[in-house]
Amino acid sequence: MAYEGELMTACPAEMFKFGATYAVIVTGARLNPYGHMLLNTGGPGGTYFQVSDVYGYPRFMNEDQFQRYLVENNKSIVTVMRIAIPYPEKAQLELEILLSRKWLWGGVVHNCESLVDDIIMAGGGPRLHQGLFPLPMNSANQCTPW
Repeated sequence: MAYEGELMTACPAEMFKFGATYAVIVTGARLNPYGHMLLNTGGPGGTYFQVSDVYGYPRFMNEDQFQRYLVENNKSIVTVMRIAIPYPEKAQLELEILLSRKWLWGGVVHNCESLVDDIIMAGGGPRLHQGLFPLPMNSANQCTPW
């Protein structure tokens, strides 16, 4: 099985770096033309968060683990979007809550983008998804590399 990240089993000693927050869109799985979205705090070299199981806990990765994830899942970065988080402590709290709960993947209505949106909006940031369903490629209107 390809690498998907680590489970967080304890609260971090320090806050994640929400001063540099990004939505990272990568290519989707075989039958997924809409891509996959991860949350990044800290920019390149920071921490990545995602949900990928049909029913399971969200996961996190450092930069080396993220590079492993890209290779093992045959993915590449499509775009990154810098996101302003006015209330980082609220985003941190929502992230910790979501990491501690199992996530039920609901296809196009409760998915990877929904997870990222929930954390960003908890911190006072903008809603990312456009249209009826949260689909990562629909949120991206740019091709911004790191």
